[in-house]
Amino acid sequence: MMDITTKQFQILSDINLAWDFLTDIYDRETGSGVAAPFFEYALQSSWMDPSYSFLDRFWLDGDRVVAFVFYEAPVTDIFFSVRKGYEFLADELVDYAVSAMPNFEGKQRLVLFNGQEFLMEAAAKRGFVKTEEYEDRHFDFRNELNHPLPEGYHFVDPEDADGFKLAKLLWYGFCHGEKGPFEGWDQEDCSMDWTPAKSYKGVIGPMTAPAPHATHEYDMIIADENGEYVCFSGMWWVPENKLAYMEPLCTHPDHRGKGLASAALSRHYHRMKALGATHMTGGGDPFYEKLGYGKGIHWTFWKRKEKQADAPVTNPCQAVSADAAAVAALACELWPEHPLEEMREGFTALLSREDAAVFVYREQGEAVGFAQCQLRRDYVEGTESSPVGYLEGIYVREGARRQGVARKLLSACESWAKAQGCKVFASDCELDNTDSQRFHQAVGFEEANRIVAYVKKL
Repeated sequence: MMDITTKQFQILSDINLAWDFLTDIYDRETGSGVAAPFFEYALQSSWMDPSYSFLDRFWLDGDRVVAFVFYEAPVTDIFFSVRKGYEFLADELVDYAVSAMPNFEGKQRLVLFNGQEFLMEAAAKRGFVKTEEYEDRHFDFRNELNHPLPEGYHFVDPEDADGFKLAKLLWYGFCHGEKGPFEGWDQEDCSMDWTPAKSYKGVIGPMTAPAPHATHEYDMIIADENGEYVCFSGMWWVPENKLAYMEPLCTHPDHRGKGLASAALSRHYHRMKALGATHMTGGGDPFYEKLGYGKGIHWTFWKRKEKQADAPVTNPCQAVSADAAAVAALACELWPEHPLEEMREGFTALLSREDAAVFVYREQGEAVGFAQCQLRRDYVEGTESSPVGYLEGIYVREGARRQGVARKLLSACESWAKAQGCKVFASDCELDNTDSQRFHQAVGFEEANRIVAYVKKL
């Protein structure tokens, strides 16, 4: 039986927990989201704002991580990683992202990948639409990559790297030179802008105090005849996944078009293949495709549609298969004698039936109430027609009660039953459940009969 709990990410103690989870679920063939270095590289970078990392959340089954929701840069870009077999958490994960993760100025985007179609379905149900996509290409090491280093250039041993020269290269290599020259790199800088000081800090920090899983010994630095750094390619070696994770890659504008990046990647290829790597990451730039990179992971970005002022919000709404987990969690509060997994399986089957319906009421994206109904064609006390719409269960969480939620859920069930041709809607409750009896009377039910049920063992 599953025991799903959650835990907030703690930046000082959970980096290994995140790394181990992301490497464990990595699936090059069918997709599993981003690789482990993506998260750790961002977290130790000066361009990343870690001040909201307490919002990142793990989902655990016992002591095993089964899902992780986190942001990168900007903080409004939200990522998901889910262990296979736990796709049923999709609604809960997306609801958490919507309700708790940063959404400044309405800029929140959900970043979803191939293999995460279950999350795309959950996102679409909540009004998200795909706004853009691209292919992040990988190089398969069954192919060859052999581009020589042009004359007049040489590789620099990463152990001898000069932090100032590297920061200067990254400043110009990522086109920040348009903002001005690389000056003031040694000054205090508390601004929100990207500056030479941040560029320098972003280099000297990881060089001096590397991230736990960084492998800077495999970085590629190319210098010209004057010793100036002109091309850089970072490398994270992930032996668990046989992955050569390349990030970042840049060439100084004055030295582009000479084959330096191709030479750096070729050297990565030969060095990492010898260590057992089977593939290397790249990017979405056409450069990689021209170099022989093929299919990698497919990025899609989802934003919530802006609601029209006159567009009515459907609440409650009829549940679909992706809602099974959220409904099951509520049902366990109503019927605590039933295990959560049993409830999930039951509602997953129920939601595919044409003679039954479940309606869910949400507040700020979170399910706070549900009602279950179905058609009864056997005899129902106090009725003379068939079929009869029947209320099987209705529940609203404590904090959402006395606000008319139960009435709205019941009304949705009655409308559904009427659409199925029912002339009567019925229900029942235990003789000693006086709260339920008062509710039924308050919403218009009339008592039809009182019975005592008997059973005899054979």
